[in-house]
Amino acid sequence: MLTIEAAGARVASDLEDAERLTNESLRALARLQLSMLNVRLDTELPQYQGQLAVVRLQEAQKQMVDAMSNLTKVHKSMREDYLKITGLPDAPGRCPRGQIALAEKTAA
Repeated sequence: MLTIEAAGARVASDLEDAERLTNESLRALARLQLSMLNVRLDTELPQYQGQLAVVRLQEAQKQMVDAMSNLTKVHKSMREDYLKITGLPDAPGRCPRGQIALAEKTAA
């Protein structure tokens, strides 16, 4: 059975991965949008060509931004739970992820 510290460290690591992957996805969508718009500007195609695809991509980007906003709320909620469970005072910049290696070593 996992200790609370080890379980918290695992969740913190997974949350950090989810946040990073969401940002990477947003960056990939932005690169795709740039490429799509460059086709319009750098070729002889009509400027309106692919408009529906641009609109759909914008919708996908909005959904990713919404997902990141929800992950931020998850992070905040989990941080509040962490502070309640540990009884530690809140300190800017301190999240359980800084304790991942220590907790994993302790659990091993």
